[in-house]
Amino acid sequence: MIKRPVLTATFMTLAASLLFAGNGLTEEVYDVKLYGPKTTIEWNKPIRATFDHKTHTMEAGLECSSCHDEVFSMQRGVAVTGRNFTMKAMAEGQFCGTCHDGDTAFSTDTNCMACHGVAEDPIIWDEPTKAAFSHKAHVEEFSLECNSCHSGVFAMKKGAATMNNDFTMASFQEGKYCGTCHNGDDAFNSSTQCGSCHFPPTEKIVFNQPVKTVVFDHDIHVNQEKVSCESCHKEVFAMKKGTVEGQEFVLSEDPAEKRKYLENLHSKYCGTCHDSAQAFGYLTRCTVCHIGVKGFNKMTGGDNKTEEHGKGH
Repeated sequence: MIKRPVLTATFMTLAASLLFAGNGLTEEVYDVKLYGPKTTIEWNKPIRATFDHKTHTMEAGLECSSCHDEVFSMQRGVAVTGRNFTMKAMAEGQFCGTCHDGDTAFSTDTNCMACHGVAEDPIIWDEPTKAAFSHKAHVEEFSLECNSCHSGVFAMKKGAATMNNDFTMASFQEGKYCGTCHNGDDAFNSSTQCGSCHFPPTEKIVFNQPVKTVVFDHDIHVNQEKVSCESCHKEVFAMKKGTVEGQEFVLSEDPAEKRKYLENLHSKYCGTCHDSAQAFGYLTRCTVCHIGVKGFNKMTGGDNKTEEHGKGH
């Protein structure tokens, strides 16, 4: 005689098998002839975008004839070879804009990620200074929409910002470009947290004025000592290459005048931190920074014959 628990388990197993089998039978098989190509179409020009036939035919109920051949030619690649396959043309009711007009389907200037997705690689600028921007961080992590920045803040065209003469930190402080949000209220102020976008120089800086071969290493200060960029820029050092070397050079044989000049120079710049309290005093451990001509030659592997200390470039 079969025990009741065993019988119950048998019926449950059979029922589950029939359920899965039933689901398999009811799932519609994708018909390529009826619904179009199964693989997603991907464009990389004029900008990366994707199109899925299944979403439009099998799921939305459109016929192939709804788009072909009046909206899109039934020949692969014809649209992208034409110069008018642009967002502007779509906004005027051409191509995808035939349906994506805000009434029949969402407008082409909304829901951008439905077709374009999010760029995985950051944008890297080298001019006017090296900086990076991550779409992924702003869209996925901070939930911004594409139209939060495009096209009111940034034109939807690669390189458009850098072609303008005002793509500068000064413009950000005036509320333009990144400064639209990075104003200290909506997001951190553009004059702070520099390392979020910018890269500290990897090469040592060598000053030859007002004295020769003074070396500064960003890596020691930023990466090892965890000093923020804004600790020195903009109040101590201007964020512009060569500003220190442009300072007036005082050459005097009077020891008192020379000492006063050098003390004022140090206290204005490196001595802001190197005061024996925050960091070693500028009157001590001089050879950490003042490596001299021999030290410079050793660092560069060259033989740089220069003029008298403190005179030449």
